[in-house]
Amino acid sequence: RCPASCTCSKDNALCANTGSIPRSFPPDVTSLSFVKSGFNEIPKESFIHTPALHLLLFTANDFDSINEDAFLGLPHLEYLFIENNQIKSISPFAFRGLKSLIHLSLAYNNLETLPKDLFRGMEALTKVDLRGNLFSCDCKLKWLVDWMFHTNVTVDQIFCNGPEAYQGKKINDLVAQSFDCITTDFSLLKSLDFQSISVEAFAFGGDQFVVFAQPFIGRCSFMEWDHVQMEFRSLDNITSKQIAVEML
Repeated sequence: RCPASCTCSKDNALCANTGSIPRSFPPDVTSLSFVKSGFNEIPKESFIHTPALHLLLFTANDFDSINEDAFLGLPHLEYLFIENNQIKSISPFAFRGLKSLIHLSLAYNNLETLPKDLFRGMEALTKVDLRGNLFSCDCKLKWLVDWMFHTNVTVDQIFCNGPEAYQGKKINDLVAQSFDCITTDFSLLKSLDFQSISVEAFAFGGDQFVVFAQPFIGRCSFMEWDHVQMEFRSLDNITSKQIAVEML
C-alpha cells in the first residue's frame, strides 16, 4: 500500500515532507522520489522492500549522511539522483550492490571529499555528476583524480574549493602527480625466495638500501633501490665468515 506521506500511481511514488523513509510501497513501484523530507540520513537497507526500483531520486531534503549498504537489495536500479541535499559524508560502502546502476548524481550537496573506491563494483556506470560540491583538493581526493583519469565513465566538470593553491582549478584536469602525499597503503614491490628474521632499511649517499639477515644460511643480503626500474635489486651478499674476518 502507499504510505500516508506519499502519492502513488501504478509504478511511481512521490514522498514529500516525510519524517522517515517508509518501509512499505506497492510492489510494482519502479520509480521513487523524495522531496523536502525531514530525515537526516539514509540508513542501511532502506529500500530492501522495494527491489523493483529502476529510478530513485532525492532532492531538496535535509539529510547529511548516507550509511553503509543504504541501497542494498536494489538489483535493478539504473538511475540514482541525490541532488540539492545537505550531504557531508558518505560511507565507503554506501553504493555496494548497485551493479546495474548507469547514472549517479551527487550534485549540489556539501561534500568536501569522497571515500576511496566509492564506485568500486559499479560495472555498468556510465555517468557521474558531482557538480556544485565544495571539494578540497588534497590527498584524500587523490584517488578520485586518478580514477577520473583512467575510467571511461563520463564525469561533469568539477572544481576545487580549496586549499588556496588549488582554488578554482578544474579537478578533471588534475593528475595524481599533482598531489605530494605520503601514503600508508601497502603495495607489493618484490617477492624474495629466501627466509629472513630481520630486515633493516637505511639511506646512504642519497640512495635507499635494505639488508636482510639470514642466519640459517650464514649470510646477509643487501639490496639497493633502482630508480629507473622502480624496484629493489640485489647489491651484495656478505657471509658469516666475512663478517668474522672484518671483526678481527
